[in-house]
Amino acid sequence: MVNNYYTLRALVREWQSDLVGTTVLDVFSQNKNELSVALAGSERDWMVRGSVQRPFLHLFRVEGYSKARRNVATLFGDAIDRTVTDVRIADRDRLVYLDLDDKTTILWQLFGARANAFHVAADGTIREAFQSNDDHAGTEAPTPYPAPMPETFADFEERWKDNRNKTRQAVQSAVPLFGRTLARETLHRAGVETESPADCTEAARRDLFEAAMDLCEVLEKPAPVVYGEGQFPDAFSLIPLRHREDDSGERFDTVDVAVRSFVRRTLAERHFHRLYDPLEEALESAAEHYQQSAERMMDELDSESRAGRYERWGHLLMAQQDQVPERAEEVELPDLFEEGDPVTIPIDPAKSPVENAQHYYQRARSTRRSREEAERRLDETMERADEAQQLLEALREIDTLDGIKQFRDEKEDALLPFVEREDADVDRFPYRRFDLGDGFEVWVGRNARQNHELTFHAAQKYDLWMHVRQRPGAHTVLHLPNRDAEPGKHRIYTAAAIAAHFSKAKGSALVPVMVTERKYVTSPKGADPGVVRVDREDVIMVEPGLPE
Repeated sequence: MVNNYYTLRALVREWQSDLVGTTVLDVFSQNKNELSVALAGSERDWMVRGSVQRPFLHLFRVEGYSKARRNVATLFGDAIDRTVTDVRIADRDRLVYLDLDDKTTILWQLFGARANAFHVAADGTIREAFQSNDDHAGTEAPTPYPAPMPETFADFEERWKDNRNKTRQAVQSAVPLFGRTLARETLHRAGVETESPADCTEAARRDLFEAAMDLCEVLEKPAPVVYGEGQFPDAFSLIPLRHREDDSGERFDTVDVAVRSFVRRTLAERHFHRLYDPLEEALESAAEHYQQSAERMMDELDSESRAGRYERWGHLLMAQQDQVPERAEEVELPDLFEEGDPVTIPIDPAKSPVENAQHYYQRARSTRRSREEAERRLDETMERADEAQQLLEALREIDTLDGIKQFRDEKEDALLPFVEREDADVDRFPYRRFDLGDGFEVWVGRNARQNHELTFHAAQKYDLWMHVRQRPGAHTVLHLPNRDAEPGKHRIYTAAAIAAHFSKAKGSALVPVMVTERKYVTSPKGADPGVVRVDREDVIMVEPGLPE
């Protein structure tokens, strides 16, 4: 809810007294996809920082001015030294403006796949864009598109959608500014527990409308709460949430402080997972790999009798060549070395008795070499398996950013045998990422938590969601540059091949992959992260693999 219209509106209202009259000191970006505007006031300096990176779009303010000394270029140069004349938000839209005394504006567009920031000229054209400047400079700046909010029950009824999967989604359609959290709160306050919007009676819908209107009044007097225990937050809300009344939550006096706390703690959590998740994945894989290798070696050590058996079969074939029928697939020969039943020996009908004997001598030598190699490597492999498991168990005890930083620092040498060096890159895009050109990208989750985050927060509803059918695998999204973009058959099959590669079916020649729009994928109530229900799908057969 930190990017909800009502939250942004509350921030703007709180900022006006401090920011109007300040001077633009600098505009720059020292964090990926985040634009900072430094402002100098008569009593204190401020920095307004806005991120345009989905899924965590946000805008917050910090006191003071700090900037890295190197490799940080100034942006929006024409805005420097201008005075802020107003701080405002568009009516019922997530466009936030810093108006300047030369009639230009610094504008944040904080929604959708094309979130961005702009320096806008007095005539409404873009002077400079934070991202994709060549595409935007000289074009018309985004204009407000006020979300239609119901004022009467008739308005609410007109926007109610019976075809939504959940009643909460129908509330979001009827009251577009609410979003997921406030829609869920509306259901709770109305006392409506009906799962399907088609099953909601008129009386239930009227209760939902009245609860929504009551919430609109409550939102006029924010009482912000950050939910969650420990270092990392679980949720931000502009008001206390009754449907979460059993959860612990920290109350704040101002929206400004609450948003700043939530954003910083959430960024710390994302940093934590960028450090933690690759280690956990690598150590899990290493522990499993070395344990399985050790088990195979022990199997080899338990199979010494095979070398002796192969050698004895070779001797019997050499000694009794004349008793081997031509083109036979097996032969029964008296055991010349031990008294007892005859010995049945499988043979290759295309080979002579001598060639079959030589084949068994070779297998005997190979088996003995395997045993010798297993003896040499077993202790080392078991030690590696134990080391990986101990590191994994120690890692799973960590739940703070400082803790994971210290762990990586102290265990750097111990981690080297198990972790790829690229896992130290903490500033990378959180998901596996493949560029298919023209703005089309494939995003792949790395674990169950990322699968959930990717599917339900990073992906747009019109993106194509993929998963191997009836086998464990990663959630995969073919991200489209816009709603109307057509990826074409080749890109769809390439993305499906990537999905198959990151699944338990990657060793198969052909793999069935489900393909659907993200809007048809839902998370069942109470399900573990990564577990989904797909309401509509196509299935295509692909060969697992990654693009060149």
